[in-house]
Amino acid sequence: MVDQVNREQRYTSKDAGFWKAAASLGCGALLVFSSLYAFQPLLPIFVKEFQITPTTSSLLMSLPVITMIPGLLILGFVSDRYGRTMVMKVSLLFVLGLLLLMPLMNSFLLLLILRCVQGFFLAGIPASAMGYLADEVEPYNIGLATSIYIASNAMGGLSGRVTTGYLTDVYSWKISLLSLAAFGLVVTVCFYLLLPASRFFNGGSRSMIHDMKGMFVHLKDRRLLSLFTLGFLIQVIFTGVWTYLPFYLEAEPFTLSLKWISFTYSAYILGVVSPPMAGRISSSIGLRRTMIIGLFTLLVGVVLTIHQSITLVMIGLCIICAGFFIAHSMASASVAKTAEHHKSGASSFYLISYYAGVAAGSSGVGVLWDRFGWGGVVSLLVLVVPLLAMFSQKQVSKRYRNNDFREEKAR
Repeated sequence: MVDQVNREQRYTSKDAGFWKAAASLGCGALLVFSSLYAFQPLLPIFVKEFQITPTTSSLLMSLPVITMIPGLLILGFVSDRYGRTMVMKVSLLFVLGLLLLMPLMNSFLLLLILRCVQGFFLAGIPASAMGYLADEVEPYNIGLATSIYIASNAMGGLSGRVTTGYLTDVYSWKISLLSLAAFGLVVTVCFYLLLPASRFFNGGSRSMIHDMKGMFVHLKDRRLLSLFTLGFLIQVIFTGVWTYLPFYLEAEPFTLSLKWISFTYSAYILGVVSPPMAGRISSSIGLRRTMIIGLFTLLVGVVLTIHQSITLVMIGLCIICAGFFIAHSMASASVAKTAEHHKSGASSFYLISYYAGVAAGSSGVGVLWDRFGWGGVVSLLVLVVPLLAMFSQKQVSKRYRNNDFREEKAR
């Protein structure tokens, strides 16, 4: 009876608390993802300033993602055991403080070290957000809440890339990072003011070893494993495109300046609007079918970038963003619904796979770029899509699709 009362008190989309939670997590996502991806359009600048290769410069993207992996594991575990809100608030302060220090660095190595430390704390929001939503939001509204959060991820990636790219071209990369830090201060204050307190979080009262076993049991669930693999593969495609896009567009026949290259990241607007739309569509046709639509949309966009027309490239980038964020938001929602316990741990494993894809797409795909150029990058990414479709067939079990139907029918 107590559990039933509690479930009735969880937030729905009709409650102010739902929108405060969504807005606060959106603010946190803005800082996290703008900080993570702010360096992506600047890689050619660091090649020239520090006299390094493009692959070495890409370490500013790949290494912080690698340090996010232990961050996701550790902070996800702490979040399940001691509280979601505490982890998110503390991690945001570290992200902001390190962002303020980076413009003071005149050494590529020191800058890289700060980026690696920042990568660990960038994991705080992603590791805790889905667990927080699963605790506080009614199950039939988790898809909507997740899609709003994912849309904020896209907006963070957009604002970080476009702002730093434009300001670096006009002023310098140090001015651009200081401007990003000022923006981060504002959204951090908003996060603290808006985030509702956890009402249904149950901390770990058992031994730490028991909780660790409960967290790692997710690696035995085939449905979750297929979702983790899906997250890795879609991110290899997405990051591979955006990491080497500046090098592609600054060369012939485009010869764009950094300022104009940074504007191509405005394609992320499609990534902002597509997840909420996909969340509503999934209520009618299901998570798996919506995800497949996103995957093949992604494929169409990647193919369009081969054409040496800036118009077609921009159309392709917009389609890529729409397809990627549809697939990603549906996969995230599937993880939250499939995991029956240690939900932050399950989300952490998904994100570990997801960000391992960022590392592979950043520096791993660089080998293809160095040898074959843009055609080599795109050819690998196109071949990955059939694998994505195969894994998507397994990710949402019949049991959970039936649950979706029953919840929708009950509404």
